[in-house]
Amino acid sequence: MSRYRLVSCLGLAVLLAQAGCAAGKAYSRAGGGGDMMMAEPAAATAPADLPAGQSGEAAPVEEDVASQVARATSEGAADEAGTPRKVVYNGWFTVDVYEIRKAQEKLVALVEGMGGYMQETRGNLVVVRVPAEKFDAIEPELRKLGRVDDSQTRIQATDITARFVDTELRLKTKKKYLDTLTAMLEQAGALKDKLEVQKEIARVVEEIEALEGQLRLMRKQVALATVTVTFRPAHSGPRRTFRLPWGWLDTLGIENLIR
Repeated sequence: MSRYRLVSCLGLAVLLAQAGCAAGKAYSRAGGGGDMMMAEPAAATAPADLPAGQSGEAAPVEEDVASQVARATSEGAADEAGTPRKVVYNGWFTVDVYEIRKAQEKLVALVEGMGGYMQETRGNLVVVRVPAEKFDAIEPELRKLGRVDDSQTRIQATDITARFVDTELRLKTKKKYLDTLTAMLEQAGALKDKLEVQKEIARVVEEIEALEGQLRLMRKQVALATVTVTFRPAHSGPRRTFRLPWGWLDTLGIENLIR
């Protein structure tokens, strides 16, 4: 073989070797797991004993519920304008009468005729509940029983609309959370998971019952106004500011003469 042919063969071998290395590197970059390409992490799969579609993370916790309540409250704030106002009425009156027991009986009969009832009686004090729409009619009726001491009269109207709406939204959110927990309980496989979900369900049910109790109480407070009446013997009330023209008659006291 001539020297020229030998050099040509060696050169061709070198070129073929370089081309093979380049092809190998190109293949490595394209999909061969080299350091030039990072493989995407495999999607986490749920353990066999957890509900389908759930990862190994814990069930929704109270912080999630709190955030839902906050969001629901902010979203429902605009609706409050269209919500009927929830107002709780309370009234305190002091009435001077000559016969306390008879005046108390007349008050109770009056309230029952309005659709209310007596809540408490203690000595000269009577607490009654009347329909809120009849609250304004109480004072005129009390003036028929005796002299109402205006200095001791106090009327209070408390607007609880915001608290009522907030409690309703919290109850709605808790019930949705309970539905989620119930679905998780049906899908849970391991006994440990079932016990954890049941424990959470018991806690949420207790909170739901408490919220429902608060709503019942607020509805009752709004529907029935509370009226507290203290009866005093007429002679113990403030003295009249006028005097009779006959001194001897004034000393006897006109209150005693008309009894």
